[in-house]
This record gives sequence, C-alpha cells and structure tokens, in this order.
Amino acid sequence: MRLAAVMRWALVGVGLLLVYSSFRAHAAKKMTSDLATAWCLVGIVLLVVGVVPPLSRWLDLISGWTGIALFCVGAVCLWAAFRICLILSRLVTQNQELAMQVSLLLGAQQHPPVQPADDRASAPPEEDHEESLVCH
Repeated sequence: MRLAAVMRWALVGVGLLLVYSSFRAHAAKKMTSDLATAWCLVGIVLLVVGVVPPLSRWLDLISGWTGIALFCVGAVCLWAAFRICLILSRLVTQNQELAMQVSLLLGAQQHPPVQPADDRASAPPEEDHEESLVCH
C-alpha cells in the first residue's frame, strides 16, 4: 500500500476521532455546544478530504517524509487546539455560574427577606436609625 493511501486513511481516522471526541466532550458537559459543533465540522471536513480522492490528491504530490511530518505536526496542533477549547468552555461555564450567583446575591441584597407579622410585633422598634441628610 502506498504512503498516500495510508495518509488518506489516517485523515479519515483523525476525522472520526475528532467527531467522536467532540460529541463525548459535549455529552459530558465539558464543551459548549457551539464549540462542539465547530469541532464536529472540522472532523467531517477531514473525513471527507480523506475519503474523496480528488480532494486528497495533494498527498500524491508530496514526499513520504514530508507527509508524515505534516501529519504529525497537524495532529499535535489539532490536539492542542482541542484542549484549549475544553479549557475555554470550562471558563465560559464557570463565568455563567458566577454571574448567576452574583445576580442572586444582588437580588437578595436589594430585597431583604420579609419577616412574618409575629416577628415584627415582638421586635423592638429601631431607634438607632439615622436619617440620611443627603436625601432631604
């Protein structure tokens, strides 16, 4: 089997692995849906380039060692970009959770809980209250 055919099958394998990894990361809530969709599209493009011979004809034009070097460098770059997207997705999720918590805290601060009528009757009136001179 020629090296170009092996490289085509390697492209198909990497594309399938990328699609599977993005689905799995999204299902495990490690990646946001928009990034998972983008990675699925990248995987599908790699799959199509590997399967359709006219799209992968460029593999016949380069030497074997150059093809292996390009494949290795491309695989490392894809892996690094995928890991960065996982970290970015985690940060986006944590940012959204933090924004919800801050919103709840601000809402609780603006609207303190109402005391039941029984508690208000037994509580002494607040005499230490100072009036603001700014509002008058």
